[in-house]
Amino acid sequence: MSFITKISVLFAIGCFTIVFSFAQEPMESDIVTTETLTENTIDEEYDSEATIIEAETEEAQQCVDVINNIIDIIADLEEANEMIRRFAIYNIDNSIVEYDEYEQSAMIQKFDVIKAKDNEDYDFTFIRQTVFNANRQAWDFIYERVYNQDGKLIFFVRKYNTYNSGCAEVAFERSEYYYSQYGNLSKKTYEIFDSNNNALELDDCWMERELYEQITTYQDFITKYPLPL
Repeated sequence: MSFITKISVLFAIGCFTIVFSFAQEPMESDIVTTETLTENTIDEEYDSEATIIEAETEEAQQCVDVINNIIDIIADLEEANEMIRRFAIYNIDNSIVEYDEYEQSAMIQKFDVIKAKDNEDYDFTFIRQTVFNANRQAWDFIYERVYNQDGKLIFFVRKYNTYNSGCAEVAFERSEYYYSQYGNLSKKTYEIFDSNNNALELDDCWMERELYEQITTYQDFITKYPLPL
């Protein structure tokens, strides 16, 4: 059995069950004004989001490798502008409709969706959800999810930017979550940086954290956000 095949088999067996979620995702009514958190809640969330976990076992690293291969496939498809469907919620109403590039100023949320197969012919679904601030100057949230062929979340990314950090003109956060067979994290990354990709000191910045939910199954996501696929 080849190394790639071994990885895929282990991935199929070991990486498909996820039970972890971070918090509650902002609803459409929360888009303009985020919830004010108590000091203790902020401290707890701050530490959790900034945690870094390395892949410490061979099995965990194999899961990470397979997921990274899927991420590369997604990047290639996006660069070629292939197999991408786009939807949006506009401030006219809360329904999810086909994306209209000429109505961007009225857009509240945007969804980029790719359904494809990896190199071992496993189906996956990628969904990028962008939640826009009303004036596009305070904060935006981006959540990226990859669901496997069984509809389980195997990869989650949180991206955040704000003009109100106090440590840079625009400060960015990025967290990536890779999942193991037991619903625990195989790996988690965290970065904070400015618009020139220079690393920032987290203690110097005010990053007003939002509440969000990773949404651990594709069915739950589609129930909450009925994309017209």
